[in-house]
Amino acid sequence: MRSNRIQSRLVAGCLASGLVGVLLASCGGNAKKQIIAPPADAGAGGEAGQNTGGFGGAQGPHGEAGESAAGVTESGGEGGAWGAAGASGALGVAGEGGTAAEAGAGGEGGASCEPAATGRITIAFDSLDAERVTNLQWLNSASVLSPNVIGQGGPAWCTDPQEFFGQSYGAPEGTLPLPVVGGNLATLVQCGPDATITSAAVSCNPVAPQMPVTTRYHFYTGTRASQMRVTRTVTFDANTPVYANTVGLRPYVARVSLAGLSTVIYPNQAGTAVTSTASTSCGGDCFTPVGSNWSGKWFADVDPTTGLALIVLRDPEMTAPVQLTINYDSYSNANLSSFVVLQPALGWKAPVTETEYLCFADLTSWPQAARDAATLPAGCGP
Repeated sequence: MRSNRIQSRLVAGCLASGLVGVLLASCGGNAKKQIIAPPADAGAGGEAGQNTGGFGGAQGPHGEAGESAAGVTESGGEGGAWGAAGASGALGVAGEGGTAAEAGAGGEGGASCEPAATGRITIAFDSLDAERVTNLQWLNSASVLSPNVIGQGGPAWCTDPQEFFGQSYGAPEGTLPLPVVGGNLATLVQCGPDATITSAAVSCNPVAPQMPVTTRYHFYTGTRASQMRVTRTVTFDANTPVYANTVGLRPYVARVSLAGLSTVIYPNQAGTAVTSTASTSCGGDCFTPVGSNWSGKWFADVDPTTGLALIVLRDPEMTAPVQLTINYDSYSNANLSSFVVLQPALGWKAPVTETEYLCFADLTSWPQAARDAATLPAGCGP
């Protein structure tokens, strides 16, 4: 991405600090639930029933608001207070001819989510701009960890280089919009196989409002442990202009190093053969529309020497028209080929959501004959 003139981002009290990575390895923020017990007819207290999750005792029926463990006031039973966080609180079951049951006592706190799990993939994100992937490796068919495949480089924008893995911006290069670029700020919350990244209200460099973006990663086990699903929502709205000279939006740029994944292959419309192109042949954007030469379903960045491949497969439920762009950048010494979601004639007037699967493979899991026949490996896709 070479966009100095668009990003004219003057450093405003923000130094380009070291690139501190956050390894996806532990459980993040709390997943809070509001649990509201419905009112019950008055009756004698019956046997205790279990409450739900990491919150405390359930409310008694009929009455004033009680307090929740999360500090949220809920409507509920008379004097029925929510207990401290835990799983042991109980709610009396109504009997005949008695008084309303009291709220159960709170139990001990419970975990809100599982530790992070990423299958055969190792991934890390920048600590201030979690949209930037700082490390991406794969445990291959021989149980050997691949080199870090990301490409990044160029002038610093706070903790980001100008070009990095995980960006989103206009195509061709040098056009708007710029949803995820250097100098963004975003936070990461990770629970089990899921990681959610949410943009901050303002960017770091310059300090300015950011377009709201949410990116969700999902990781797998078993036969699909070599892939991750990426879903990104860019919050365009009714006031979004038509961007001049813009063909479309790169919703997610899987920028990979030219030292490895320098060749791009993509299937014909019939899904029976592939075209192979060196990304270095496209110093600018080389667009390929959906048609006889490309099915619009996937492309793969391939190491022509080792056979390591990163397949980028579009979710079949995505219906917005797309093109493929093949491109490389010298700042990052990287291949940034990606899908391009085409700009509508009147511009984007509502949020755009794109889901793609990034699948790793080698010549064992995806033999050359299968590649030449445009047959994807098992476990790649929904």
